[in-house]
Amino acid sequence: EQNMLNYLNHTQLQEIEPESIWIELTPVEIADVNSISAQAYSNPTGLSHAQRNQLCLNKLQAWLVEHQIPHSPSFTSDELTTIWDVVNGCAIEIGKTRLILIPTESSDRDEISIPQEWVDLPNWVGDYYLGVQLDLAVGLMNIWGFASHQTIKTKGEYQPLDRTYTLDSDSLVNNLDLLWLADELALNERMEIESPPQLSLDIALDLIQQISNPSPYSPRLDLPVAEWAAILNNPTLRAQLYQTRRQRAAISQVPTPSFRLWDWVQDEFANTITSGWQKYQPALGITRNTTTIEQTKLINLQLDLQQETVVLLIGVIPESSERIRILVQVYPSGGSRCLPPHLQLSYVDEHGAILRTVTARSNDNSIQLPGYTCQMGTEFSIQLQLANDRIIERFIV
Repeated sequence: EQNMLNYLNHTQLQEIEPESIWIELTPVEIADVNSISAQAYSNPTGLSHAQRNQLCLNKLQAWLVEHQIPHSPSFTSDELTTIWDVVNGCAIEIGKTRLILIPTESSDRDEISIPQEWVDLPNWVGDYYLGVQLDLAVGLMNIWGFASHQTIKTKGEYQPLDRTYTLDSDSLVNNLDLLWLADELALNERMEIESPPQLSLDIALDLIQQISNPSPYSPRLDLPVAEWAAILNNPTLRAQLYQTRRQRAAISQVPTPSFRLWDWVQDEFANTITSGWQKYQPALGITRNTTTIEQTKLINLQLDLQQETVVLLIGVIPESSERIRILVQVYPSGGSRCLPPHLQLSYVDEHGAILRTVTARSNDNSIQLPGYTCQMGTEFSIQLQLANDRIIERFIV
């Protein structure tokens, strides 16, 4: 019944606003974007941005093709992923004109609210900003109005609390035909904006570490505007932010194992065995420290279409009744003589921050992290990464 009322409302709006763009959303198209993997994003808000914007972008591109309007994406798919992880909105080029689309599922048309990044970042700024309403229940997308960058900057109200520009619907142009006319006339409606400050790499990486702890929302309000702008405007730094946040989110979702390393000291290995660990068996002629308790596990990694198997070795040396020293090593399995080049082995703390990393070079037959002494109750993880494949083993002392 409610869906029928919504449909009737939309039908009436279509009669009132024939100049705006109405596009049908099929259940298959909606289901397709809803299947985007949550693991691709560091937070639920980023996933929601991706689903909403991908649907909006897909449908607009199809509409442009249908109406024979040449266009091209403003950002690659990988770049859009790093954007949607932290900010709502997408962009497309029509000739020399960049359109910024801000999709929302809200039925409120009193104003358009635009994240500051799309208005004030030199690498993001557009010529025109389009309000897009998505009604997934009814299956309709409506592009209901637009405003130029100059209008946003001169008539829009900046909201420092959520760092957005809002513009009353009365200030938006509802006739989309005028948008194509503006493109044909090559009107310059984009104001000059200042570039954000340049950050040294060390400072930028330190800031990225600060705002990369797992959270259900974007960290876009967690830094001063200038520092956030400097990171987001730089594609390399933005990609680093995305990767760091995603890695920490993945680590935080790894379930705590049912065994503790202190169990090894007490000669208890039952739960360890069920998790795939087994006692280390040194090769003939190799002498090991008899006070070190060692367990190994086979780790399968994917490199392109090839599977690489290595052995992860964890050694535990009791130092007192409450402290142990941990040794971590990786070496080839089976008949392989060398580790795959660029394999990374890392210590990661309980918050997901990487403490130390070693990387295998060509012809390395093992890599090892420095010894790590920790107190009983300490939580940490060991991470192995090869290209885009990452394996995380979590431990409690």
